[in-house]
Amino acid sequence: MELIENNIYSTTEMRKFFGVSKDSWKKQRDKLLLHLSNYYEYEREYDKQDRRKVNYHIYKKLQDYKPPEGKRERQNALYCKKIIEVIKRDNLQTAMNVSRIIKDDKEIIALNHKDGTIYEYTRVNMRNMFGGDTEGEWKGIISEKIWCRPDFVYNRYIPLSKESVRYFYDTIRANKEIQKQELEACIDYDNNLINKKEMEERVRESSLQCFLEAKRDFKLKYDCFPIKVPVYQLSGF
Repeated sequence: MELIENNIYSTTEMRKFFGVSKDSWKKQRDKLLLHLSNYYEYEREYDKQDRRKVNYHIYKKLQDYKPPEGKRERQNALYCKKIIEVIKRDNLQTAMNVSRIIKDDKEIIALNHKDGTIYEYTRVNMRNMFGGDTEGEWKGIISEKIWCRPDFVYNRYIPLSKESVRYFYDTIRANKEIQKQELEACIDYDNNLINKKEMEERVRESSLQCFLEAKRDFKLKYDCFPIKVPVYQLSGF
């Protein structure tokens, strides 16, 4: 339904336009009409035939109407905002680390989300923002990935030395069976850039075990697990 300039609409027609029930209209009327004022110039009028009824006279269309955002849309918009703030400060990030940083933000705290929920919102939004299989408004790209060790004290990643990276790859190459594309899939799964199902479609079980064993070996030698961290580049910044 579209509101036409110089037309008069009944309350029932306005409820239909907003897509709300009679009870919802009673609760949300003022909020919906305030939102409508951004898109139309209008005036409330008493019905000439029945003064108990209220009609709405549409005088002028200001712009194409967009429905109010729902709770989920508002939350996703907030997460996108906080993700961008973190990446602008330090673009060597993972969704897990971003979630650790923003969970202490007062606006995120106000959502009363548990840590696991914060991570899931962060992971899904970052995948939508920087490319993936789901549709979304892309905010930039992953320009490269760098082998790092995590610094949990300051919630950051520190690039590994060339020597340690070489040792890790040498350990993996000791197993002749693992293929390059399988290794890349293991790395992306390890970093939550793809899910388990996507990884299993591309990697044999033996290759995954090889990758995990190499990580454990690296931990014994360097006292940390290696992680290949994306470098996020924001569009327009």
